[in-house]
Amino acid sequence: MVADYKDHDVYTSLSDKTQLEYRVYLDKFVEKFGDTYWRKLAPGTLRSWLREHGEANGWAGAHSMYRTIRAFFGRVRLCYDRVDHPGFVPPKENPAAELDLGLPKPNLILWPRAAIDAFVTLADNAGHKSIGDAVVMMGWLGVRKQDWLSWPADVFDRDLLAFRQEKTNNPLVLPWRTVPALVMRVEAARARRRDDGVTARTFFHDGAGRPWKDADAFRDVFNELRDRLTKQHPYFETRYYVGADPEDPLRLPTKKLTMRTMRHTCITLNHDAGVPRELIRAITGHELDTIDQVLKCYAAVTADQAAAALNIRLAYEGQSG
Repeated sequence: MVADYKDHDVYTSLSDKTQLEYRVYLDKFVEKFGDTYWRKLAPGTLRSWLREHGEANGWAGAHSMYRTIRAFFGRVRLCYDRVDHPGFVPPKENPAAELDLGLPKPNLILWPRAAIDAFVTLADNAGHKSIGDAVVMMGWLGVRKQDWLSWPADVFDRDLLAFRQEKTNNPLVLPWRTVPALVMRVEAARARRRDDGVTARTFFHDGAGRPWKDADAFRDVFNELRDRLTKQHPYFETRYYVGADPEDPLRLPTKKLTMRTMRHTCITLNHDAGVPRELIRAITGHELDTIDQVLKCYAAVTADQAAAALNIRLAYEGQSG
């Protein structure tokens, strides 16, 4: 079944990064349960194995492996032309559905606004203004790195950014000129390109004015800048529960900030501003259940949400009194 899945466009249409992640997890799954017919796979056995994996290798990986296996069983039926095929898994018979692993949830690490601003300033001063441009853009629009790395040099010549996400193939149309900070960054980038003779075919480029070789090359420079930021600001204060520092649960270690989690930050910053989740989806392209998962963790542990609730009650009691 796994081999059939990997040969089908259900799998091959995924991004290279997602295919690699699925391949790693599914290979581990086959190594453990390859001789077991799927109808004989007891949910309790699968749950115990996933929990053991989490205890040995970390909870985040166990969560990712579970999501992968659940998605595999949920879509493998699309690989077959007959419902009586032995590998056909009816929608309501997914053996990995609703396992309730009971694993600790991975920490939700979000970028405080102060951290975004400090990183952009550092990148600008270090000669990586194009990285600063990318961080400002991600803070507002939440575009994945694998999407914007290859954007052409003239991508912002149009008032609307229209593209399909590489990972999901979902279309997005973003009116970037609505954001003054992003307009300023784009205009400054155009001036640098003109004055410095930058000829990169991509809008975002490395410190030498060349297109990024690949995502790993960008990540290396990003990590270097984050390490420098960590020396300047080991922590940033937040208004939500982080729990990474035993002395202060509201302090966020700078070394834990990543480009990937900035997409989650885009969700929460919009949420704090009162943006409905359906409109957040129009910006970031996240599915509604993903937005709900992020907000389920975040909204329950932030002082801003508690303050909003208290202010509503105070206003009500003030009027009634």
